[in-house]
Amino acid sequence: MKYSIIIPTLNEEEGIAKVLCAIPKEILSAGEVLVMDSSTDMTPEIAVRLGAIVIRPAGKGKGNAMRDGVRHAQGDILIFMDGDGTDPPQQIPKLIKKLEYFDIVLGARSVDLEADEHYKYIGRIWQSLVMPVLGKAGLKIKGDALAGFRVMRKNTWNKLNLEATDFLIETEMNVKALKLGMRIGEVPIPHLKRAGGLLKSKFLRSPDQWVKIIKYVLKQKFKDNFDKYIHYGKPLI
Repeated sequence: MKYSIIIPTLNEEEGIAKVLCAIPKEILSAGEVLVMDSSTDMTPEIAVRLGAIVIRPAGKGKGNAMRDGVRHAQGDILIFMDGDGTDPPQQIPKLIKKLEYFDIVLGARSVDLEADEHYKYIGRIWQSLVMPVLGKAGLKIKGDALAGFRVMRKNTWNKLNLEATDFLIETEMNVKALKLGMRIGEVPIPHLKRAGGLLKSKFLRSPDQWVKIIKYVLKQKFKDNFDKYIHYGKPLI
């Protein structure tokens, strides 16, 4: 089997069909779709009807779901996607093509390709807050470097030894990849409208995740000095 598409989901019954039905046929014919589901709604039932393999992760959080997905994956190439409909599955072949030149390829959402003003506004805020911090760590990506839409070979994943259990996993992946000298590329994509509306975004409703991501990057970049000034999120004065 060539491809394993891994989709972590938590109550995405409004978006999962849109995602699964848009996966290119040439990818499906050479692979499998694993929906790593922790839902209490109809997400798993919909996914099964549309041909996906539904697995309940052993632990809570996106990071745990992704790791469990890889453990079950039979494909040599891993394709990670969100289940809320914000990623365009039609772009999967473009990401895979770039694996010829990169170790990890991101489907990086670009505000320049966004037609909806609300999403464009949120994207600009996000990029102004987080992207400069990631740039300090050496990541040269123009779009959203923390997007869940990403492709890599399974042996690349294995080398990263990822530990995060939640939304931090994409940040940890980027930072560790850079430290190992891996090449990270991108395919610019639009940010599609989220199924159920923007306010259903778990990440937007969790500002503590934003803080956690920024602290993680700064700590990895300035590891020797960080603990002198920061302790459990509070300045030592």
